Amino acid sequence: MPSTQQYRRRIKSVKSTRQITKAMEMVASVKMQKAVKAISAERAYIQSTWKLLSEITESAKNISNPLLTERPVEKVALLVATSDRGLCGSFHADIFRKLRSWQKDNPEQINLDNLDVIVIGGRGVDFVSKIKLGQVVASFDSQEDQVAYDQTTAISKILIDGYSEAKYDKVIILYSHYVSSLAQKPVFKQLLPISKDHLDLPEVWKDQESDQNDQDFIYEPDKELLVNQILPLFLRTQVYGAILESNASEQSARMVAMKNATDNAGDLIEDLQLTYNSIRQDSITREIAEISAGAEALN
Repeated sequence: MPSTQQYRRRIKSVKSTRQITKAMEMVASVKMQKAVKAISAERAYIQSTWKLLSEITESAKNISNPLLTERPVEKVALLVATSDRGLCGSFHADIFRKLRSWQKDNPEQINLDNLDVIVIGGRGVDFVSKIKLGQVVASFDSQEDQVAYDQTTAISKILIDGYSEAKYDKVIILYSHYVSSLAQKPVFKQLLPISKDHLDLPEVWKDQESDQNDQDFIYEPDKELLVNQILPLFLRTQVYGAILESNASEQSARMVAMKNATDNAGDLIEDLQLTYNSIRQDSITREIAEISAGAEALN
């Protein structure tokens, strides 16, 4: 039977672990709050940009832009947003499960010849290489503390330039969409070709209608020039928004995971303390019985 000293050591060890997980929970909570504020502002910006872009392209069908050109799909680019660190619950497992499901449902798009993968986060790089999803053409470190727009432009440039130069016929993003602090949903978003029929934006409230839809606007400069300027900006913003969503989901998942670990450590300490008290009481009772028996023997 373990001694009381062993239980004291175990209790001390679990208490130290609880302090660490509690600290990590608090840090993740602060980071999550900052990330949620950022995505709230970004969603409003995406909504406004998409509304303006839709109105312009709807009223000008003959706009010529390589980013609006649809081609038969032969080469696909996939951006996967993950993290460099673990200890974030099912954050990575949900993304990898979604990726596996897509791999099984689209066997014609999954091989080294027609799928280029751009990965954010070391965990994603390891998984994509392990399952041989496609050719990893670029990888980037995740931005945990604060996602900066300037640091995401290199990622969006690979995707936008690749489609403009007809290197890719389709561009997809896989990321974890932030729903709430307790729910994150991995989603696929088609970035290019851009169209109302294929575009799936969880951040855009498509059911909202404007009172100005029937009004005719005068655009200056001309509509084609506006589209050529707004469209790349809109696409870069979508990539930036997806990375923001992924970061908020990661911090939220880490906060919940560390809270569960802290609570479990507290429950374990209580169980160990009860066992320790029981062993200590049995030891004291046994010592008293031995003393009493020795005193009785002397009499």
